[in-house]
Amino acid sequence: MKKSILAAMAALLLFATPISAHPPIEVYVDGQEVSFDQEPVIIEDRTLVPMRAIFKALGSEVTWSEPTQTITSTKGNDTVVLKIGETGVYKNGQLVYTMAVPAQIINERTLVPIRAIAVAFEAEVSWDPVGYVITIASASTKGYSTTIEAEDGTTVLSFQMDFPKSSGAYAEQIQESLALEGQSLAKDFMNEFGEKAKKEYESAKVKGDSFTPYTYIGSFKMTRDDKEFISFYGTSTQSTGSEPVKGCTSYTFSAKNGKQVDLFDIIKDDRQEVEDFWETSFSSLIDEKPQSFYGDAKRRLEKSVEAVGFYVTEDGIGFYLPPETIAPKEAGVISFTVKYEI
Repeated sequence: MKKSILAAMAALLLFATPISAHPPIEVYVDGQEVSFDQEPVIIEDRTLVPMRAIFKALGSEVTWSEPTQTITSTKGNDTVVLKIGETGVYKNGQLVYTMAVPAQIINERTLVPIRAIAVAFEAEVSWDPVGYVITIASASTKGYSTTIEAEDGTTVLSFQMDFPKSSGAYAEQIQESLALEGQSLAKDFMNEFGEKAKKEYESAKVKGDSFTPYTYIGSFKMTRDDKEFISFYGTSTQSTGSEPVKGCTSYTFSAKNGKQVDLFDIIKDDRQEVEDFWETSFSSLIDEKPQSFYGDAKRRLEKSVEAVGFYVTEDGIGFYLPPETIAPKEAGVISFTVKYEI
């Protein structure tokens, strides 16, 4: 019976990570992916997205005035206004943000800078430069953040991790667990890089050089939230003076008691069978596009089975390997999803 379950999982492979140097831009608001009728674009290092979809995702209403080329959005007692081609973003009549790249019309669609809109509604924006994922956390989203400052008050290191909030009975318990995880990761990051960041800043200050603060940005999307499971999958990017380092992780909780669950609490197959299944599945991805993987990817895979992570979706289970495990960093997270009724 166990083998037939794994066979079904392998046969119903739904999705494998596309191998690309420039993955499509994904946008999540409070853990929910935002769908656009036109792909987001990057102009001068700023991401612009279709206005109606992003305003709707942030819970606001939007109107468009063709004669004045003006965008007006309202949410509660707040009104945000911006014009095509102009850099100012006004909230309740006051300038609250100056855009490096203004809103503009592309392919007959009005696109707006996503950071400007999020900031206007007091939301926090995280950008994953490796996975091309933008995460927006509104006031209803919880997480954990902290900073380290130099003696003159300049921020030299910052840590930010955002989690969407579930709607279940154990939502607060789960948020507390995730916040504690964020605190633990922040402590490790600060212990490893805090003093180094201070010294580098002071050295740059003496030499008159520029200094880029060390950062850790982690953002999660909710992959399932129902009466059975609440599951989160997230990516992180560490920037510590060198090339950004991307990571990924996931957490799955029982909606019945709020406790974190392991994969083998969900499926009944033994570990060896599951590890064999992982090797077979990831090997098939390597065989499909060998040029996108390391030359010794299968040998690396054999040694990295313990690194496989999982999350649950509405109709299946996702499995993934962290970046640079079996493929160069340009490939990002190597993953696949199987249809599996839980």
